[in-house]
Amino acid sequence: MGTALVGAMATDGWSRTRDVVVGWWQRIRPDHADEVGRELDQLRADAVAARGSGDTATSEALAGVWRLRLHRLLTEDPALRGDLERLLRDDLTPMLSAGDQSTVAAITQVSNVKGKGNTTVQAGGNATIAPSS
Repeated sequence: MGTALVGAMATDGWSRTRDVVVGWWQRIRPDHADEVGRELDQLRADAVAARGSGDTATSEALAGVWRLRLHRLLTEDPALRGDLERLLRDDLTPMLSAGDQSTVAAITQVSNVKGKGNTTVQAGGNATIAPSS
């Protein structure tokens, strides 16, 4: 979500994106919405400057700030995950260019193991499983 938000900051649709994000915060944490709006305005100036100069390190750092903020929010209230995924899918990602859309991904892994002797492996890359002796 941080990548999508920073990408949307540098677009012509920024005011709509800002309104959607601040509106989301207003629903979930009304006492933080004004602060989020002010922070987004400041970060937008940084994002536009970074994009204009080709400064990908700053863009990535800004995205990291928002990833961390949202991670903390979801740690406090995991029930917000679905709302956040809808915000990303329905509101933020469509505001991005096709190139920026390709850099946005949401990955969810869920595993339920029941009973003895069952093994579940979840991997974000390659996994090699060797049978036990």
